[in-house]
Amino acid sequence: MYRKKPRTRVEIYADILLSLDKMGSCDKLSRLAMMVGVPYDRLIRYLNELKNLGLIRWEPYSGVYLTRKGLETLINAQSNRDNLVLILTEISQSVKTVT
Repeated sequence: MYRKKPRTRVEIYADILLSLDKMGSCDKLSRLAMMVGVPYDRLIRYLNELKNLGLIRWEPYSGVYLTRKGLETLINAQSNRDNLVLILTEISQSVKTVT
């Protein structure tokens, strides 16, 4: 039986950004978790990580929005998931080397 390879953290980041782009904004995190296909508690962790990267704006109980940097990242990737994964990999690696 064929088993699908699990997604990497960066691929999940890309799925979150693409879902937010499609939705415009998100005030229901359970809906976003369902669209991305991750459990709610992991979604919270990923949102905090994306917030630290400066790609989203999120405050609990007020919704999730893409920041200017997040929108520019999507534009540079031309809303292509594979390109977005490459760009997000570079961003996350540059943050790790700085800290």
